[in-house]
Amino acid sequence: MGTKQLKPRALDKTMRQKQLRHAELLARVERTAARLDRRKSKLLALETEIADLERQSAERNHKNGSAPLPPDRKVRHAQLVFNPSSGKDEKNNALRLAEVVSALRTHGIEPNIGVKTSGKAARELARQAVKSRLPLVIVAAGDGTVEDVASQLIGSSTALGIVPLGTMNNVARSLGIPIDIAASCALIGMGTTRHIDVGRVFSNDQPQIEYFLEGAGVGLSAIAALAGQSIEKRRWHLVPDALRRFFSARPGVLRVAMDDEVIEVSSRIVTVSNAPMMGNNMMVAPEAKMDDGYLDVVVYDGMGDAALVKHFMAAANGNPDRLKSYRSRHVRITSSEPLPSNSDKDVVARRQVIDIEIAPRALAVIAGNGMALSVPVEAAPSIAVPEEAPHENGHTEALAGQQQPSQP
Repeated sequence: MGTKQLKPRALDKTMRQKQLRHAELLARVERTAARLDRRKSKLLALETEIADLERQSAERNHKNGSAPLPPDRKVRHAQLVFNPSSGKDEKNNALRLAEVVSALRTHGIEPNIGVKTSGKAARELARQAVKSRLPLVIVAAGDGTVEDVASQLIGSSTALGIVPLGTMNNVARSLGIPIDIAASCALIGMGTTRHIDVGRVFSNDQPQIEYFLEGAGVGLSAIAALAGQSIEKRRWHLVPDALRRFFSARPGVLRVAMDDEVIEVSSRIVTVSNAPMMGNNMMVAPEAKMDDGYLDVVVYDGMGDAALVKHFMAAANGNPDRLKSYRSRHVRITSSEPLPSNSDKDVVARRQVIDIEIAPRALAVIAGNGMALSVPVEAAPSIAVPEEAPHENGHTEALAGQQQPSQP
């Protein structure tokens, strides 16, 4: 925005006034930044003390094993949502559930056990927990169940705890939650809460809002989400059709309107990320933070089949090419014909106009030393993870070592 033309004397005077105002404002910003740094340091030091006290408490409680906590001990009550079909270890459901319950009791938490029989059942368990004013809902499952439950906690005072039992565990990895029952329950015992953003997809012709923690998108993003979910859930009969649709889709002109910028691109895919990872552990938006109030938008302009396949294979191995991205609170995508869209792993109805926006700090979650946090919990418990652990679909989990902090 330009400034009006001034006479020389008025120009000099105005310039000096602006410079003085700038110096004053800069000093305020620097003082505020210094205070913020001091408060962050105090927060991290306090969390280190909490971690130490939590370890002492867990050692004292360990003798109880899986037995209910004694009545003379102050306990925290929580709703546990357990998905028996999560991950690759479905045959040992009873053992996994017993291990989760025992670990939670070791950390002073008495869970009310609920079993997910469907997404609707998981959402109802979460709704009832909020209605009962329970302070904590713990999900022992994968990303799908985490997202089902989280959608019911938005805007409430009930916090979300996660015990990652899924195949991908993108949300847990992004938030620095250990991929281990004992360590993740120790983190829940610490109770180090962060408030994170939640994305939502909506349109005028679809009154229902779809929420997401990882990301949303249109075009090939939705087809890829369908293929990824089919592979993860071992619905092999759906994979060939998804792959055919992926490679037969042709680029179209998409209009992408963001907060204060509008672009037109020739693309078959737009991804809108809240978290760095989505799909099959793909690093789609490496710089994304889940607590900054922004979405990270990538449009893949002009990329053909070979370039897209190369990019997403690299993203699945944690080394994507750096593509131009945009940061925006609101995104409207308009196409000449209806396109499939997705919200996390859920593929939703085809639409010509899709609105995606961020709900800042809408969800309280117990988090760890996560790459997707502006202020990670540096004292969070962790486990040693091999840097090149083989993944079931052939790629490696090189990122795991980067996301898991060393044991304090």
